[in-house]
Amino acid sequence: MGRSTVWRVIAAIGLLSGLLPGWCQADTHHILWEVKGRHNTVYLLGSVHMLRPGDASIPPEALRAYAASKTLVMELDLNALGAEDSIGAGAAMAMLPEGQTLSEALGADLYSKFKTRASAVGLDPELAEKFEPWFAALMLEQFELSKAGFDAASGIDMQFAQRAQSDGKAIIGLETMDEQLGIFAHLSADQQRDYMRSTLDEDDANVTQTNQVVRAWQEGDAATLEQLLREDSRDAPELYRKLTIDRNQKWLPRITQMLNEDDNYLIIVGALHLIGHDGVIDLLRRGGYSPIQH
Repeated sequence: MGRSTVWRVIAAIGLLSGLLPGWCQADTHHILWEVKGRHNTVYLLGSVHMLRPGDASIPPEALRAYAASKTLVMELDLNALGAEDSIGAGAAMAMLPEGQTLSEALGADLYSKFKTRASAVGLDPELAEKFEPWFAALMLEQFELSKAGFDAASGIDMQFAQRAQSDGKAIIGLETMDEQLGIFAHLSADQQRDYMRSTLDEDDANVTQTNQVVRAWQEGDAATLEQLLREDSRDAPELYRKLTIDRNQKWLPRITQMLNEDDNYLIIVGALHLIGHDGVIDLLRRGGYSPIQH
């Protein structure tokens, strides 16, 4: 696949992904697991964070898990995010120091390539001039997916967040926006340039690779998702560790605590956080639990 498009974008910040018509048929699996605690059940649903509006139906199994759960757990509590959360502190981390510009940070050749790609998808390069390279790269990727018809409002996360708000169901966020963006904000200048370079080298593979991931996701094909994740993680192992392994391990004690409570929980995180040797499902198995895939 050439780089870490699959996990760094979809599994990481929850900014991107989705495609292909409908969910899988009734005789196949979903990226949904059930784990029995001492007195309760914890459901873990793998999400894609953006979907085309016509592809945004939620499978009955996931709706039943939601109905059976007292609390919804997500990477972020989307209902608690106001404008100050999404563009305030986060924007501060994304901004270059006073007096610096993206064109200077990238260098003439890399910036020229960025301008060409940005203009092609409707992103005004001048709007990104004050942003750090990592944020400009994420903006570019999101604009590319938006141009292909993806919509965050149709994503699984937002759909369940809106449902919970209407139902008065509590939401717990596993992380804050600052924690998520901070992973990228702490990259060195060289790492950020490499990140932008790899984004530009992919050409149109962002959408193509997303299609592959979502096809496997819709079919409940955890083995294919694991293969895609493994292939891409080899390109940038340190960033992969920060975006996936470290976060999975940080979440595990909280998930384990939920398994010791009386009420049921539905946990929704990026699908690629659940699969693979270091995924949440495998971590739970190593902890003595027996997750069952629906």
